Amino acid sequence: MKINKRYAALLACAVLFICIGLLVSQPSVKDRPPWLSFSADTDGLKGWRELVESRQPRTSEWKLRWERLPEGSGQLLVVAEPLGVGPEEWQALESWMNAGNHLILLDRKPDGLFGFDTSDIVEPDSSAAAGTGGNSGTGGSEAAPVPVEAPLLEGRSGLAALALSPVRIVPGPGDEVLVSDKQGVLASRMKVGGGSATLVLEPEWLQNGEALKASHLDLMWPLFAEERTAVLFDETHHGYGVKPGLFALYPAWLLLASIQLASALALWLWLKGKRFGPVHVPREWTVRRGDETVRALAVWYRRGGLMEDALGHGRRRLRQLLAQRWGLGPDTSPAQAAAAARSRWSAEDAQRLERALQPLPLPSGRGKAARQEFMRRSRDNAELTAMLESGRQPGGGDGQ
Repeated sequence: MKINKRYAALLACAVLFICIGLLVSQPSVKDRPPWLSFSADTDGLKGWRELVESRQPRTSEWKLRWERLPEGSGQLLVVAEPLGVGPEEWQALESWMNAGNHLILLDRKPDGLFGFDTSDIVEPDSSAAAGTGGNSGTGGSEAAPVPVEAPLLEGRSGLAALALSPVRIVPGPGDEVLVSDKQGVLASRMKVGGGSATLVLEPEWLQNGEALKASHLDLMWPLFAEERTAVLFDETHHGYGVKPGLFALYPAWLLLASIQLASALALWLWLKGKRFGPVHVPREWTVRRGDETVRALAVWYRRGGLMEDALGHGRRRLRQLLAQRWGLGPDTSPAQAAAAARSRWSAEDAQRLERALQPLPLPSGRGKAARQEFMRRSRDNAELTAMLESGRQPGGGDGQ
């Protein structure tokens, strides 16, 4: 009972400590910049991105410079209010569109990008003007929608949307008008080589706090409904760009497989190189002939297919020692050698000597049975050789 009470007290203290820690260090919600596709704030685009992901599985963020946009065609890049775009990047983006890719640029003041001409509106709408005063980053929640027309939505009437931009697009020859109000064109598309560039003057239409208001969803979804090989939301020019390194050059699956292979190789090398056994090695195993030497020689003969030759060398060495120590001639049979050994060694050692001197063939093939028999005979030969070299007897005397 005392032990149970002790554990209960420790558990109660741990729970109390966790609760106090949660109360003291409650995480505050991070205020992110506007236009981020991973931001759940009212001025973020996370809701729209998740909607696109439900229809276009290959949807992701793009955090590299536009010179490194992926090759191929049928891809879509979504750019909302970009900052710090250099001329080289615009040229790279145009080349990327010429290859059959598409761009949706959401910018309230595009300044003539890609040949889109704009003009200031003569008389700004009063509701729009009320919403532009100091509220451009939050989607203009104080502004009221204005009636708009969308040729893509034929037969639809009563469409309305926020119109906060102080400029309107002047369509060029061949440009397609997508959305317009009484002040002019709010969204237009032009062909660029094998691809297209779409300019939308009202990026607020995609924000989390505005996407479901008015007719914003109906107006913008046709631009994303077409099947694309990939949809990329640009985050490079929102301050979240990364520099490409070694790991950025290869796909994630290849990097993961390489790391796993390297880990497995390191573990295998560690297991092969690690020595198991006692720290202290008996001196008799290191003076002349140790078990490690026998194993190394056995492996060398086994891999070379010379197991029979190795056993033959062992038998000749035994006969040489029998002649030197006991005076047995080279023609002495295994049985005679065993009879001579019984007066010096134990019956078991004498029987091992008899088996070692018999030229019995190994099991056929180079399978597991042959290797095991070879290792056993090699071990017996090594031990018998050591006994003859040291002149060991059961009683510990000299066998000469």
